[in-house]
Amino acid sequence: MLQYVLFLNRPLSPHLTIYTPQLSSLSSIWHRISGIIILIFLILEFNFINLIFSCGIQNVILDFNIAYEVKKILLVLSLSVFIYHSFSGLRYLIWDLGFFLHQNYLLNFILLVSSVLILVLLFNLFI
Repeated sequence: MLQYVLFLNRPLSPHLTIYTPQLSSLSSIWHRISGIIILIFLILEFNFINLIFSCGIQNVILDFNIAYEVKKILLVLSLSVFIYHSFSGLRYLIWDLGFFLHQNYLLNFILLVSSVLILVLLFNLFI
């Protein structure tokens, strides 16, 4: 049997590595990952708010000062994920309406450029 398969020059079993990744499937994966990251940020934020307002531990939490640069990096990171997820969701809504279905590269380029521009503007506000 093995000699027959080798004679036909076929792989023993198909793997994902023999397929080239499609841009639409990669953008779908990144959209889902960004949604998970946003959910993690929200859970951490709600836990932090709950810690601040629960049973008299306010002074300990409020005395804990994180460096300003770390706060700014976390804020820009969370904003970048949120902006990417929002624009990616708008792209999927546009595709669901039937517009720009065959211009995948154009929409991905517009998504990337607009996300970077808005991030640069927001980052300049926080400096």
